[in-house]
Amino acid sequence: MFEAWRTQYMFVNLLLGIGNDLLGDDGVGPFIAEKLRGADWQVINAGIVPENFISPIRKLKPDRIIIVDAVHMNLDPGSIRIIPHGAIRDLGIGTHQLPMTFFIEQCAIIAPVIFIGIQPGCLDPDTQLSPPVAGAASELLNLLREHNYEELSVLID
Repeated sequence: MFEAWRTQYMFVNLLLGIGNDLLGDDGVGPFIAEKLRGADWQVINAGIVPENFISPIRKLKPDRIIIVDAVHMNLDPGSIRIIPHGAIRDLGIGTHQLPMTFFIEQCAIIAPVIFIGIQPGCLDPDTQLSPPVAGAASELLNLLREHNYEELSVLID
């Protein structure tokens, strides 16, 4: 009964925060996941092993999946971009067990995926988010809460 009602009336947005919060700006994905809790989003802090969450994502049956990760894009620290699926050449920092392309392909079987990258600045161990990345995180949180994230710039190769 609930599944039929859910299918008819609820739209499930899922945010996955990916990264290592012990390596400065690489923790921006988990930071955003923790700060977005309580909003009208389902949230998973996937840390450095996002592939471990494929089964829970399937069970959740989201209508849309937003993935946030620190990504080297050769931009200024704190730059935010939507990264098209075709442009993902495992741009991640390398803290993941499997290639990001594989993980996104698995998620895309479940629901449409939007991959949002934030250019890191400082990746030193035991540091907090750098000021530019903390500012970008705040900006992105506001966009996510308002569901205006699609107005972000797209990374162009």
